[in-house]
Amino acid sequence: MFTQVEEAIAYIESKRNKRTVDQFRDTLNRCHIHMKQKNMIHIAGTNGKGSTVNYLRSILNAHGFRVGTFTSPYLICHNDRIRVDDQPISDEDLLKYVNQYYDIIEEDGLSMFEIDVLIMLAYFQSLDLDYRIIETGIGGLHDKTNVIDPIISAITNIGMDHQKQLGESIYDIINEKMGIIKPHQMFITSEAKGTILARLQEQCDVQEAVMYVVPEYQVSRYPFHFRYRNMAFTLKNQGIYQVTNARLALTIASKLITLDTQLTTSAIENAAWKGRYETLPYQDGTVEIDGAHNLPGIKALIQTLRVKKEENISIIFSCLDDKDVQPMLDLMLKEGYTVYLTTFNDDRAIDITTVESQPHLIIVDNFVEALQTAYIKKSHIVITGSLHFISRVRKYLVGLKK
Repeated sequence: MFTQVEEAIAYIESKRNKRTVDQFRDTLNRCHIHMKQKNMIHIAGTNGKGSTVNYLRSILNAHGFRVGTFTSPYLICHNDRIRVDDQPISDEDLLKYVNQYYDIIEEDGLSMFEIDVLIMLAYFQSLDLDYRIIETGIGGLHDKTNVIDPIISAITNIGMDHQKQLGESIYDIINEKMGIIKPHQMFITSEAKGTILARLQEQCDVQEAVMYVVPEYQVSRYPFHFRYRNMAFTLKNQGIYQVTNARLALTIASKLITLDTQLTTSAIENAAWKGRYETLPYQDGTVEIDGAHNLPGIKALIQTLRVKKEENISIIFSCLDDKDVQPMLDLMLKEGYTVYLTTFNDDRAIDITTVESQPHLIIVDNFVEALQTAYIKKSHIVITGSLHFISRVRKYLVGLKK
């Protein structure tokens, strides 16, 4: 049992056990935690899950609804994963639920992610919420959030990532992601590739689910202007990829409520998701941080920089050791960027000694040194990579500001 939230969080984050979804479902049943709660929406995908959750939450809040959200990983503190109306679960509530379920956590050997999902469901069950928007961790079929019974499931997109956990081929990954599609429900996706859409449609047919596809929307200049139905939106200081995420959130919201044009426009244009093309002060200038942690994410970041016509770009990059590091580096170097490859204090972080040197690739031991060097060169600094890395950089930058 814990008296301090810091002790409880350290305990949660130390848990790395591997169990099945069925085992986790049994644990929740023993705890009398409901997996079918009012108006659950389940969101999976390779990129854009958290942003889509945030846009949808913002729209629903603007229309007067109370909304719980579950996202991962956290960017600022562990509590961030579990929110109500964009406010993280309090230290007191987090501590209460860890202590309340401590015995069964120990007895059943729950993992960190299972503990977070358990606390989220117990917390949401205790509240009078209108909607509960839940993001998968990794995958779909075998993800521990897949115990829930949602009214709508959605997939942002499907690309190559987490192959060690999900399978080596794109078809393995499709099969894993589409495991969130439930019988007789509504399924919505912003995926654009025909072969993937065909496979998703097959699964919907099997499940007798109704599938809706969000059409692609081309944006070619900054600020990013786009339309949805009779509404027009302008996104500033955000990545170009957020247009797709916003349109997916709008489509989901339109199936839930009647959208008021003024409220919806304000909700989309003012929604901010930290760590996704976020501008932060550094020295007497600014830097951008963006959690482009896989190949599709790096491509989307490059597209944003192209459309914004940014020049003299230096990228500070780090990722986890299970990523396709070289293809991501190759993409950035091909664009003519100077890339500072670094590492961070995490047992899953990349070993930079295994990466061969190349022209315009500078390998440094830590991001602070990379920041200082890039700043001296007066380049446009973009910091990207693993969300775990971005979290540490952001904490450092915010600390400097204070």
